Amino acid sequence: MTGDGVGRDAAGEALAEAARERLRSGAAPAAVCGELAARAGSWWDAALAVGRARGISGPELRRRLHADPEKVRREFRTGEEALYGAFLAGLGVFDVPARLDERELMVAEHLRTAIRAMGGVASGRALGLSRGLVTGELAGVFRSLARTGPRAGRGRPGEFWEALVTAGELLDPADGDDRGTVAQALDVCRRRLTDSIGPGEPERA
Repeated sequence: MTGDGVGRDAAGEALAEAARERLRSGAAPAAVCGELAARAGSWWDAALAVGRARGISGPELRRRLHADPEKVRREFRTGEEALYGAFLAGLGVFDVPARLDERELMVAEHLRTAIRAMGGVASGRALGLSRGLVTGELAGVFRSLARTGPRAGRGRPGEFWEALVTAGELLDPADGDDRGTVAQALDVCRRRLTDSIGPGEPERA
């Protein structure tokens, strides 16, 4: 490795260590990226440092970005480092995949089945659902899907609601937010599943 290469690697590790310290203190990845971008010569180096601190490789960060890092950088002006960090975080660039147990893996698969039966999902919504599955926010994904349902005329309601009912029965019924619990959403899913079963069709076992 050349002297320049050694210098870049040392600088990168110094940024990564700074990121680790801020993350250990409770700072969010988006905020850390913004802070480091304000002091680093390259904003992408700041993103790489946060990724490195969270155990995410440079190639994986670039894959998640789905764009040229320099092109993304040019969308922001000097002084908008915090917005840059928030933008990357919003894309899921800094998300760390959750380690799911067997039950959670089953829930995630049923949720993916429901998503496939929706009849299409807007890109922003799809990203949010995908991030929730990656980070293990399974109950949140379940409640979100239960609130919106499949697309009228394009989705497969029976398949959608059956997958959600199966997922909901595997989740903690008390898990909830200010819009309701899993148990409440599951009741809705069961009613919608019943409604989606036409005359003469067998009911779910």
